[in-house]
Amino acid sequence: MERRHNQFVGISLWEKLLADSDFSSPFQTPDFYHACNSVEGFSADVFAIEESGIYQALMVVTVQKERGIPGYFSRRGIIYGGPLLRGDPKSLRSLLDWVNEYYEKKLIYLETRNLFDYGPYRVVYDACRWNYEPWLNVRNPLMNASMETIMARFNYSRRREIRQSLAEGAVWSEVRSGEEMDRVYEILSQLYRTRVKLPLPSREFFVELWQNAIMKVFAVMHNGNIIGGAFCPVQNGKAVYTMYYCGERNYHPRIFPTHLAILAAMEYGLKTGCRYLDFMGAGRPDREYGVRTYKLEFGGDMVEEGRFLRILDPFLYRLGKLGLTVLSKFGK
Repeated sequence: MERRHNQFVGISLWEKLLADSDFSSPFQTPDFYHACNSVEGFSADVFAIEESGIYQALMVVTVQKERGIPGYFSRRGIIYGGPLLRGDPKSLRSLLDWVNEYYEKKLIYLETRNLFDYGPYRVVYDACRWNYEPWLNVRNPLMNASMETIMARFNYSRRREIRQSLAEGAVWSEVRSGEEMDRVYEILSQLYRTRVKLPLPSREFFVELWQNAIMKVFAVMHNGNIIGGAFCPVQNGKAVYTMYYCGERNYHPRIFPTHLAILAAMEYGLKTGCRYLDFMGAGRPDREYGVRTYKLEFGGDMVEEGRFLRILDPFLYRLGKLGLTVLSKFGK
């Protein structure tokens, strides 16, 4: 087996693996890799295992950290979606061993945020000391559906609130300008500063993905004003991913912009032949989570695809988790 890293990873062989693999997503594409390396404070590495002129396994690792002093305690590698695999467990073992070795002195931890079932490969992860963590997700099927049949699965309250929003004149569309995208990001940023109190990628990150057509951005409008929206990576013909969505709180008693932001993503998925909409996570199964409840009210199916975690520096990992808890409670 041969190792290929960063600029030595061939695009044609990479795209062939994307086309062949059951684990392909927008987050393991050349465009996503290059976009991550075009944004200040963000970077990515790509690792590929080649055998007989074919890539058998590939992983895009996004390297992230917060600004300032917190950055030292938050150096992490996130593998969105999980690695690309052709099916050979030996190739995955070689890939994981290599990634462990490469980041051993560089990062605090590595984490795959699975969007597929890697259960058949769990023994390989265990052997490489990547611990499985139960994690839920919600997925809405779109194949052979219409907006009417999709909405029929919604919780009654969600259907009623969407009808009220539309009756009041709220609409949605795909954003067409940087100014529109900036307004959606402003609403999202305000939400993360005041309520979520967790790190949010910079505006430049979203702009880069949007300009490279990896991500669609939707805006919810009322009386010509943008009041919400969604940032959704897409893989046409397969899936649309609601990575982030938002709406102005208490904007109008009969308008619910966040609901419409999700509906916009669903409509796009239907029009482009996507098989499903993926909500990208619904928390730990052993903990109450209001966001999970909200996502399930749109009639999707709950699945557990979990995450794999490789802790490279246990002391800094524990310290970093403590700091993140403090930030989420009190803000920066």
